[in-house]
Amino acid sequence: MAIISSSKVLFVRIAFLFALSYYCLKDVEFILRNSTLVAFSHSMNLPQLVINKHSSQLGLFSLLFFFAGLHDLIPLLEKNHTYFLSIVPTRLTFFFIVTGLSFYQEHNLYLHNNAVFAYGFIEIWTNFLIFTSLREERNTRFEEKERVLAADYYKYDGNTPADQQELAEDASTFPEEAEDS
Repeated sequence: MAIISSSKVLFVRIAFLFALSYYCLKDVEFILRNSTLVAFSHSMNLPQLVINKHSSQLGLFSLLFFFAGLHDLIPLLEKNHTYFLSIVPTRLTFFFIVTGLSFYQEHNLYLHNNAVFAYGFIEIWTNFLIFTSLREERNTRFEEKERVLAADYYKYDGNTPADQQELAEDASTFPEEAEDS
């Protein structure tokens, strides 16, 4: 079992989205004036995003972040691995494209700013962690299923692998008897 399971990373992502939703309503400057985000945007030569504290778009962003978190919370509580195996690669591809566009399209200030790039970067990182842990868990489930199937086969066959090895050794010791039967 891995140290970082997909459910743990998904819970961290959901908590991050809920926190973004909360801070969009309470104090958006807490997000935009974060020293890490400011240093990151200066190092990447990205313009600072400035939003009025009473902007009407913040309510929409808050709802979008909240429903994005809720959209992952319900399948996670249902342990729907198939959903995450299909949506996470799609989400990862989408955020690679958006983050690349936000960095390279300098003339488009709707995308070329520190908030879009930082959010896309965080989504890429978390979705990559989710993707790798989901694949590892899928391989573990597959190996466990193979072990169960093999145990069922030997149970109904009546011979364990050690018994079959002994039968093979006996057959090689007495080749004439093995040919007669």
